[in-house]
Amino acid sequence: MTQVTTAPLWQVPRINRTDRWVGGVAAAIAREVGVQPMVLRVAFVVLILVGGWGLVLYALAWALLAVVSPEQISPYRPTPKGATSVHRHLGVGLVTLGLLLLFRPFTSNVFDNIVWPVGFVLTGALIAWSRTTREAGGLNAVVRVVAGLVVAVGGILAFTALQYNLVNTVIGVIFGLAILSGITLVAAPSVVRMAHDLDDERLNRIRSDERARISAHLHDSVLQTLSLIQRHSDDPQRTAHLARQQERELRNWLYGAAPSGAGLTRLGTEIERIATEIEEAFDTRIEVVTAGDTEDLAPSRVLDELIAAAREAIRNAAAHAESPTIDVFAERSATTLSVFVRDTGIGFDPAIIEESRQGVRESIVARMERAGGKAVIHSVVGEGTEVELELPLRSLQASP
Repeated sequence: MTQVTTAPLWQVPRINRTDRWVGGVAAAIAREVGVQPMVLRVAFVVLILVGGWGLVLYALAWALLAVVSPEQISPYRPTPKGATSVHRHLGVGLVTLGLLLLFRPFTSNVFDNIVWPVGFVLTGALIAWSRTTREAGGLNAVVRVVAGLVVAVGGILAFTALQYNLVNTVIGVIFGLAILSGITLVAAPSVVRMAHDLDDERLNRIRSDERARISAHLHDSVLQTLSLIQRHSDDPQRTAHLARQQERELRNWLYGAAPSGAGLTRLGTEIERIATEIEEAFDTRIEVVTAGDTEDLAPSRVLDELIAAAREAIRNAAAHAESPTIDVFAERSATTLSVFVRDTGIGFDPAIIEESRQGVRESIVARMERAGGKAVIHSVVGEGTEVELELPLRSLQASP
């Protein structure tokens, strides 16, 4: 198995000999920062055009990385810098702009007429196309586009006005915008169609991957279980057990909650786990239904008490009730965690519980009282039993 090391936030870029045009410096820095290598290559080319300083920086970086950084032998995963891809690209642009300003006093003005207008246009484009999760569209999108246009057009006007006549500059910009608008009108349909084709291709690839994932899961679970059922068709008890086990697994896969964070859990997840263990141990059908279980719960003593009491109630029903099915309902409301365990077995009289039956008296009732909740037991001889467990959420918040 290939060992993947966890990289710190910043580290010396690693040169990959399989991903380079010249020395691999641009690709190494780009991967460490979290942008496409082409962005760094363009930045180096721009710096080379302005007096050749980019070539000096590239040579120094190559010499430094060749000595300090080992070649990439095992894969590693640099942590992307910045909150979004736009932030990372904007950071590269600002660093490039700072280097241009730093080297400008030592260079001629031959390339100023190209580099600076292009820089303003690229900056405006980044502003116009930037988007965060809080600003997906609407008025914010309009503001971004307008701000990008102001930066691009205003920057070009201000720069050229310093070198040429302002009137001629404005006229030139108007003609340039007119030409650009014409090109946009001609090319827009093709660009839009190409974008739609790329989106369709991406969606088809996602659907194909999802179908492959579902097919693999069904093969590894449902089809394998059906094969086992056919093999044990002469054993009804074994067949029923396999069917129940597969039904629970498939239900959890279809409707189960997403994995919780580290150290967190959910009431429904714990009850499902307990039901599966007891169902396999006692060969009894247990149906679990959950409601309102949409938020993770932090580990606590009182939550452990509730889960332990629920386990004991389900285990007692499976061991003593002689019921064909046990129904378990777990619910999280705005103020309470509740678990109901019901069977249609032989039942008993709660008023005459024997002292030896600590599973009811101590493991359920007293346990819930210690946790700040309550346990109510309803049972009729010959009809079945229902155990109600309730725990206020405020007890969870106050518990260590």
